[in-house]
Amino acid sequence: MDSTAPAPVIVVSGATGGMGSAVAEELARSGATVVLLGRDAARLERTRAGIDGRTGGVGRLVAYETDINSTASVDATVAAVVAGHGRVDGLVHAAGDGPLAPLDETTDDMWQTTFDGKLMGAVRLTRALTGPMTEAGGGSVVLVSGVFRKDPDPLFPVNSAVNAALAAFAKAVSKDLGRRGIRVNVLDPGAVRTPLWDEIAQAIGDRTGATADEVTAQVAAQTPLGTIADPADVARLAAFLLSPAALHVAGAAITLDGGASAGL
Repeated sequence: MDSTAPAPVIVVSGATGGMGSAVAEELARSGATVVLLGRDAARLERTRAGIDGRTGGVGRLVAYETDINSTASVDATVAAVVAGHGRVDGLVHAAGDGPLAPLDETTDDMWQTTFDGKLMGAVRLTRALTGPMTEAGGGSVVLVSGVFRKDPDPLFPVNSAVNAALAAFAKAVSKDLGRRGIRVNVLDPGAVRTPLWDEIAQAIGDRTGATADEVTAQVAAQTPLGTIADPADVARLAAFLLSPAALHVAGAAITLDGGASAGL
């Protein structure tokens, strides 16, 4: 990072999750001011303190209790961030997940909850941050989606649909926001070793008669690189997309799955 330039201010939603916290830690290590968003104040503080301890105080970490399902909450948080830090340079939207449930097991609430958090959360945050990033001279938005965007799975129809919608949203707004110096991209992880993955592996195992460890081993064996990703892998790619090194990357969807997915 240029020591003469002000530290970038990056907002991370879903900051207490496995991927979101890894992204926040990677950005803090680079010296950024990282704004952690989440709905549980106590969990946010534990995440902030944990990252601060592991990074030795490099960068600056601040937490804002925010409900991304509420436009009023998002707008109030963005106003507070701008008032407190003077600028916003980037967003990583890592919040939102959906159920493991084939179509006949899904409910309207599953669909609505997933779309409201993951898709509409991205809409609310991107819309609210467009003005501050424009005033800062530009910025970068990274929307963490998933490989089901291009390789839909019958066990995850809700995730498959919302991931496709998130990519369509990113592509549409990237054409407009790019003219304001704001790059919008999608990051599509496959299986990632997080607590959420452990729950998914257990749920798959319950259906197939395997243990969670056996499911994880099977998924890794089916991956050309022979392993599944760590949260740090996602974090490094997100940090790259936010950085000047990716200055000409806009409207793209980049897959991080070890070559596992069949979709183009």
